[in-house]
Amino acid sequence: MRHLFLALALTCTGCATVSPGHLGLMFNSMSGGLKRDVLSPGLYFTGMFGRVEDFDVTFSTRTEEISTTSAEGLALRLKLSVIYRPVVGELYDLDADIGLNYYDEVVGPEFRSAARGVFARHSYMELLRKNEQIEDEVETDLRRRTTGKHVEISSVTLEAIDYAPEIQRAVQEKLAAEQDAFRQKTVLENEDARRRLQLQAEAEQSHIRAEAEVRSKAHETDLAKQQAELDRIQSESAAKTRLIKARAEAEESKMLASAKAAQAQAANQALTPLAVQMHAYDALKELGGTDTHIYLGDWSKVPNFLFPQFHKP
Repeated sequence: MRHLFLALALTCTGCATVSPGHLGLMFNSMSGGLKRDVLSPGLYFTGMFGRVEDFDVTFSTRTEEISTTSAEGLALRLKLSVIYRPVVGELYDLDADIGLNYYDEVVGPEFRSAARGVFARHSYMELLRKNEQIEDEVETDLRRRTTGKHVEISSVTLEAIDYAPEIQRAVQEKLAAEQDAFRQKTVLENEDARRRLQLQAEAEQSHIRAEAEVRSKAHETDLAKQQAELDRIQSESAAKTRLIKARAEAEESKMLASAKAAQAQAANQALTPLAVQMHAYDALKELGGTDTHIYLGDWSKVPNFLFPQFHKP
């Protein structure tokens, strides 16, 4: 029983426990103060004049309610959360420079200051539309402010924004007006797009009709050229036909003349002196006509009174 009481006394007065998810640094006022060796989770003997500086090295979340103003100067009440932890490799420097209460000493003040500065650059309307962008801006500014302070900032989240009722109504009305304007703009843009498409379709149809007319005229021109060529060929053919016919007729006339000449020559060659005399008499008969007397040879010297004249009654 006595040994058990001694062990409990030693545990209460000279030992310290580092929990899982935590790291520690030994501090002993009698042996040089803070030690650099990092203590992993477990039970450590500290003695009467020592202690263990315990650091939670998991990510922790703290929520701040911040009062600030917007770019218009309107009052805002914000609720933002930050996720952070100490840099594991810089625990000795963190404890030596700031201490275990590093959130209240560094992270918290810088977090609130960064949030006020960022929100003061944005209007009410941007707060409703750009939450993620504003969170990134606060996170970036907080990291800048805590550089070299041995802490790691994981993220910043905007949990809530409290508006005054009259401001909230004005914001809602403005949002409604913007939405209505956006709808009207969309309607006008759609109508404009429809008109453009209609004009484009009409222009394409006009272009198609114009091309069809051009093709039709070109076709008509081709037909006219073909008809002209056909007429020329027919004209040339008719001319050639007439020329061939004229030549044939001339050749035929020439041949007929030659035949008649040959026939006459043949007839002349076939005449006897008696036939010639008979033809001559026939010719004289035709030349003298009716009641005409022609005397040939010695009869031409006979007096006329020997041949009485007979007259028609």
